Amino acid sequence: MVIVSAGYDAAIGCPEGRMNVSPAFYGHFTHALMNLAGGKIAVILEGGYCADSLSEGVACTLEVLLGRPPIPLPALGRPDQSVVDSILNVISVLRDHWKGLVFQDRFDVGVPPSKGMKVHKPEVVFNGPTEPCANEAYCASVLYSASERVDIRHRLAALKSSYDVFRKSKSSLRTCYGYDIGMLDHASGPLVTDVWDTPQRLEWIYDHLKHCGILHACHAVDVLPAGKGKMALFHEYEQSCLDGLFLRIFESHFLSWKFCFSSTYAEVLETASDEAFIQTVKFHTDPATDISLRWAADLFASKGSADAIRLAVGCLQSVVDEVLGGKSLNGFAIVRPPGHHAHSNHPAGFCFANNVGIAAKTLIEQRGLKRVLIVDYDVHHGDGVQEAFYDDPRVLYISIHRGLNGTKSKENGGDFYPLGPGKGAKNVGTRAGVGFNINLPWTEKEKADGDYISAFLQLVMPVAYEFAPEMTLVCCGFDAAAGDKGQMSVSPAGFYLMTRMLKSLAGGRLVLALEGGYKQEVLEQSSEAVMRALMDLPLVKQESLHPSEKAVRDIKSALDIQTPYWTCLQYRVLLEEPSVNPQAPPPNQSQAQASEQGVVGNPPSEESIPSLSELTITG
Repeated sequence: MVIVSAGYDAAIGCPEGRMNVSPAFYGHFTHALMNLAGGKIAVILEGGYCADSLSEGVACTLEVLLGRPPIPLPALGRPDQSVVDSILNVISVLRDHWKGLVFQDRFDVGVPPSKGMKVHKPEVVFNGPTEPCANEAYCASVLYSASERVDIRHRLAALKSSYDVFRKSKSSLRTCYGYDIGMLDHASGPLVTDVWDTPQRLEWIYDHLKHCGILHACHAVDVLPAGKGKMALFHEYEQSCLDGLFLRIFESHFLSWKFCFSSTYAEVLETASDEAFIQTVKFHTDPATDISLRWAADLFASKGSADAIRLAVGCLQSVVDEVLGGKSLNGFAIVRPPGHHAHSNHPAGFCFANNVGIAAKTLIEQRGLKRVLIVDYDVHHGDGVQEAFYDDPRVLYISIHRGLNGTKSKENGGDFYPLGPGKGAKNVGTRAGVGFNINLPWTEKEKADGDYISAFLQLVMPVAYEFAPEMTLVCCGFDAAAGDKGQMSVSPAGFYLMTRMLKSLAGGRLVLALEGGYKQEVLEQSSEAVMRALMDLPLVKQESLHPSEKAVRDIKSALDIQTPYWTCLQYRVLLEEPSVNPQAPPPNQSQAQASEQGVVGNPPSEESIPSLSELTITG
């Protein structure tokens, strides 16, 4: 259980703390703590002496306790240096006791720090009073001046007005989902074999969620197939198999077909006799070299694929529009084929249309959003998404995936799909998009909940709060789950916690789109976990989490690369050994006398406390 000693005297306008915390922050703080202990939390009121900020801070706390999303915060900038120093001081003395406080390296006097790495020397001393004053904390309170109170009143009034606008826009707290049986027609039939992306994947998820009662409590969106205009936002019409004639002609000549690495378009031509088919395939030949393009061995199609592809894009878009319009709070698009490997000019990795990429393009180009966050925790890097937004600062793409596997050198990009160096942490974006592409490649398999949650706490969430997205999209791949094909060890609880953390962003506007995940039990349990997180339902399983040593190394590498681009990432320093003097100095005579007289530590007398009218700013 979590018990919160909830003092609101750090809020704007409180003369006791004279701090600058907005009321909305207390909702985010509460939301983060509700990720612990299965959501069992008790918030106990302590201080808070400015009526306006106190009442609004309590309201923001209660809203989150009731399942409403935290009110969005503005983009958070660089933390105050004194705050950074204080946090590093605490970490320095506690890191030997907690396995999660391991993201700062020890400073070795004999080894010069690497370029750009700062050294922090903690100093922890006792700063108690040498001459105690009765009820000192209360006697030292300094009220704001009249002009300051006017400024504070106006500032809080403006904040409350913006909060009320947000509250009125969130009329629905329901979760929606998208699903259509037409997507089962892709890669189906007796001649399609050895396919990971089977139609049963969707059936397993849908049937399980229906059986456990989750879908009955959610809203099913109407699904319409995406049109050519929607596809063209992301995919190049001339070379795309989506809006060209390729798939339709595909289906006219073959019941089923599997592209192979050895199969070029020229070789495919040899199997066809229809002149129209030949002309269409020639249309996809590289005009610069007149050499037919190659296709990967992991693309499958069958009669019905073209319609299923358009349904997947349309399904996700329907869920996004439902959430964007305030009709639902969040949603899950149960779609196939997946999309995050699809490039603008060619499909790859089971993916034909880049479902999430098209949704993000729609939000930016047609819905007027300025900042969209895409989080991809599929075990495979979403190279198609990365490529599309690599120079676009309006879309922040964060991917946590398997990278090198130890059997190939770093120079050749490793051996886990997709091959090549593009999935490395050094790929940060280009031109205006520098810093808006974040890759965290795991260098070893079997990464578990503690590793992923540490990545979220150290990298994903701080950067996301600084970016301040207006909507969050998730490439929701379950192939990082324990027992699936990715050889990782994320449990349903891990997917639950990652989803819950992302709910604190963008006013709760969060949409998940299915990507990978291929085992029945994995798909059933993981999809239930993320739906329970979206619906604010508890998940029973809670375990102590901490990162593995190799995961810490990978997270540190990503942090070091991204630190120049994000002001929130100020905590990767070298820590010197702290000079600790935690004990109070021996009391002098006046201290001893004060203790004997019961002055130190006694509650304040009624006369020593300023009246409430003096502390509020209503007048």
